[in-house]
Amino acid sequence: MNGHLAVAMVTETLRRVLGDALSTAGPGGVGSAQVTTMRPSSLTTVDAQASGVNVFLYRAAPRGAPGLDMLPTRRSGARMVAPATQCLELDYLLTFYGDESTLEPQRLLGTTVATLARHPVLDRELVADVAARAVLVNPDAWEQHHDPAAAPDAVRLSMLPLDQEAATKLWSALFHSAYRLSVAYQATTVFVTDEDPAHTPAKKPKKVHITADPSTEGGR
Repeated sequence: MNGHLAVAMVTETLRRVLGDALSTAGPGGVGSAQVTTMRPSSLTTVDAQASGVNVFLYRAAPRGAPGLDMLPTRRSGARMVAPATQCLELDYLLTFYGDESTLEPQRLLGTTVATLARHPVLDRELVADVAARAVLVNPDAWEQHHDPAAAPDAVRLSMLPLDQEAATKLWSALFHSAYRLSVAYQATTVFVTDEDPAHTPAKKPKKVHITADPSTEGGR
């Protein structure tokens, strides 16, 4: 994915993929589950009877070695032909909540991990479908302004190790909240570009003409 909406579009696509999976989980699934995108510490405000998966982007970092990002390309005359691009990797925390007595969080974790193992790639067709569905619900949806066809490559999801130390740091230091059952995933590679359609040319330095004043020569 690329463009200034690429990051948000990854999150929205992930939310839709999980939402579709939860709604068709079949026997043993959690039929009333929803997918939210709030800060994990805000889950304490959710209805105690609610169940679901919370998708939270907690880290965005440069992808690859320094200097691999693409600088704007210009032709003679300073006209831009390729915009500047920043390559990112996105780390998500997926948190599961629900009735602990019936193991809803654990059942939701199983559905989520199985879904992302089966569909680890967010390709252009999937992203386009997510955008189209958003526009059907709201003709003014922001998703319509993202062009998945312009993405250099699909986004791939992979599970990240989340040991006790890392989980403790996230929940106590970052979220200031009690731990909830969670897993982490990384999305790569996301291309964030400057999509200014005007491609404003860079300003050329003004020419400065320096001339000598004969009246000042020789101290006169």
